[in-house]
Amino acid sequence: MTASKKFTVVWAAALAAAIAIVVVVALTVGGELLPPLKAWLKATFSHHWIGKGVLAAAVFLVLTFIGSLRSAVGEDRAAAGVRLLAWTLALGSLSLVLFFAYEAFFVHP
Repeated sequence: MTASKKFTVVWAAALAAAIAIVVVVALTVGGELLPPLKAWLKATFSHHWIGKGVLAAAVFLVLTFIGSLRSAVGEDRAAAGVRLLAWTLALGSLSLVLFFAYEAFFVHP
């Protein structure tokens, strides 16, 4: 695999992982606010955590594959993808912490 192809795969995987994080955060918050969503995840995958994991893995794998078919990207673009992933991870984690803190202290004290 050439260096430019490796950068393309890194870029694709970073973007796919960032999108998978958004999916997990959305499913987590959505599942708490919309009981039918959580029930669907449980009914379909035997547990809502497993459902979120399977859907996130599917999103990651499909988007990484599609993104890796793109023409070669450079090291700068791959690094930008990794930075985007880091920011998405930080903001997604903060979003979940704030959501559950709000739920714990204000909705269900």
